[in-house]
Amino acid sequence: MSSTSMSSATTGPHDQGRRLILVVVALGLALLFVGSIIYRLQNPSLTMQARTSQSTMAMNEIADMMARLDNEPNHLPTLMALGDQFMRLGSWERAAVFWRRSLAVDPTEDRAMNGLGVAYYNMDQYSESAEQFERIVDINPDNYRAHFNLGMLNKYYLDNPEQGRFHFERVLEIGPQDEVLVERVTEELASPAPGGGVPE
Repeated sequence: MSSTSMSSATTGPHDQGRRLILVVVALGLALLFVGSIIYRLQNPSLTMQARTSQSTMAMNEIADMMARLDNEPNHLPTLMALGDQFMRLGSWERAAVFWRRSLAVDPTEDRAMNGLGVAYYNMDQYSESAEQFERIVDINPDNYRAHFNLGMLNKYYLDNPEQGRFHFERVLEIGPQDEVLVERVTEELASPAPGGGVPE
């Protein structure tokens, strides 16, 4: 009998063994998959491990910087780095402490004013936030980000949409290369102020 005349319906003992192996392997893979899902549901902390290690690293860096401040309490770069670290952690009150200390060392440090303004904003202290951004534009009238922040604060939080409009227009006068920000400012100028006021 030639090999071409062999029927595909005929199965030998080897074919049955292969099928059995395939079924066992497929069943094993399915059990592994189900077991993995059950394990992850019972151990959700595994998914939090990366976030925890980042926080641990940040806390170690903070501890190192605090130790540096023990030796030199007015070291401006360290004070500002601590402000940045606490901002990244969302610890606005602590960040504000280090931004204020930075400004006590150098009252003209606009990065510290910006950090303090952002911290105040996140603590819902909008007037204090606006004061910091006003200080920035007093020092640097072309700081378009401070003008943008003042526009947003005045329009949405300080009930002063005319002042907000002034700052948005100032951003466009400065003409930053930040296309996303320019588009956002244009949208803000075109949208009504809260309370139904129509922009001019």
